[in-house]
Amino acid sequence: MTSWGRVGLLVNPTAGRGGGRVAGAHVLATLQRLGHRVTDLTGSDLAASSRAARERAGELDALVVVGGDGLVHAALGAVAGTPTALGIVPAGTGNDLARGLGLPLGDPARAAGLVSSALREGRHRAVDAVRVRGAARSSWYGSVLASGVDALVNERANSWRWPRGPARYTLAALRELAVVSGVGMRITLDGEVQERDCLLVAVANTPCYGGGMRMAPHADPTDGLLDVVVVDAMPRLAALRLLPRVRRGAHLDVAAVHVHRARSVTLEALPGGREPHPHADGEPLEHLPLTCDVVPGALRVLA
Repeated sequence: MTSWGRVGLLVNPTAGRGGGRVAGAHVLATLQRLGHRVTDLTGSDLAASSRAARERAGELDALVVVGGDGLVHAALGAVAGTPTALGIVPAGTGNDLARGLGLPLGDPARAAGLVSSALREGRHRAVDAVRVRGAARSSWYGSVLASGVDALVNERANSWRWPRGPARYTLAALRELAVVSGVGMRITLDGEVQERDCLLVAVANTPCYGGGMRMAPHADPTDGLLDVVVVDAMPRLAALRLLPRVRRGAHLDVAAVHVHRARSVTLEALPGGREPHPHADGEPLEHLPLTCDVVPGALRVLA
């Protein structure tokens, strides 16, 4: 990628209680002042923005996103596996992919400056992305795939308008852990099969989801491997006690928690149990079975 190139911009104006609108205007003005040819691809809703990103990504040197994990996920799906770089200005509720990539949080001006300097210098960092294959379609994600109670937590949190920020995920987790039971799962890790009754299986490229919950604290998006965290089904009180440890990333020494590393992971629900609805980067996917394949260096991040 060369400097002063063609740049697309996606903005979620409602992100961060309206802060996305202000941050987006600042980013647009900054990039234009520096001489970049910026095309605003922001649509009327997430679906329209996603469609514009997919249709135009091949014309761009970089796609810059101002928003939260949902909009970043859409942009990542458009540029992963292509030469188009991704710039992220975090302005959402969770910001977990930005957190996992070590990008500035809580300071859109600083994040915009980092994107601007990377564009000016033609600088990017290659990181891994994950290709997900289901029965009907394939897609990409960058942070964590949730496939058990964690997916239910994400779905509930997304349905609430209050509270703002990570507290929404914590309250949703408390609600789901109070009623959830295990899920029978067949997990295939690089061809090796195991069957377990699970509370959850998280397939992680970066450490965090749910607004900073460190489910896979050692996940590294540059090592060409997925960290697969399996938590066995457990009594509800034990699950509630585990939650604060997950927030700190201090749960890996619990006997019911197992961590595996693999390049390819297939998840299948065993017959007769609850059918989980997986989420990746906080966004819903199709039902299981799904196969996750890490693609080393598939994503170019402006940093």
